[in-house]
Amino acid sequence: MSQAIATFLAFDLPGWLREPGWWRPLSRAVRLFVLDHQTGGLFFVIFFEELGVPLPAPGDVAIAYGGYLTTTGAIPYPMAYLAVVAGAVLGSACNLTISRRYGRPFIQRFGRYIGVTDERLRHAERIFKRWGPWAIIFGRHIPGMRIVLSALSGILGVPYKVFIPCVLVSASIWAAIFLELGRRLGPRARTLFGVFPAHLLPWLVTGLILLAIGYLAYEHGFKPKEHREPVDQPN
Repeated sequence: MSQAIATFLAFDLPGWLREPGWWRPLSRAVRLFVLDHQTGGLFFVIFFEELGVPLPAPGDVAIAYGGYLTTTGAIPYPMAYLAVVAGAVLGSACNLTISRRYGRPFIQRFGRYIGVTDERLRHAERIFKRWGPWAIIFGRHIPGMRIVLSALSGILGVPYKVFIPCVLVSASIWAAIFLELGRRLGPRARTLFGVFPAHLLPWLVTGLILLAIGYLAYEHGFKPKEHREPVDQPN
């Protein structure tokens, strides 16, 4: 099974899904960071990803690679497991704290430009109240939702005593799955770094949206007066 996965990743991926050549040095840097710093490297990769820092390789891939390193003796399995869980819990807790302090003012000021309205926040809050901890535990396993859920939890004021245990449970499952995947793939786990980093697409889309908003704002009201074209007065 693991060999079939590796073969698919290496040869059967469509061109648009493969890592572009210019991106390869960046993803390789993440792999070497984990290899060189071992447990600490694995911890910091997960920590910064949970904090919301865009990385050139998904945390899932870094964990799988860490799983492979446990088979070589480079990282003891218990330490790899602890590094992933600790990085996820601490990183998401920092994300929660920052979002709790600055998230709501940011949404109130800029939310309408990115489609986040008070009504949508109230809808998200109703979902949180309905599903409780399960929304965090299972929602974090949806690709691209881990960082979003941490930020949303901070904006909605989810208590630490609820959030931290939920992340601990979810991260424990997450770590076990991808460490085991890496152990089964063996050296072929490096192939995962060759997959196009699709988790960065939301950041790319967000960046393009912000650029469009900035351009429209500049053209419709925020342009300095001396740069505005004069309006012809009617005769």
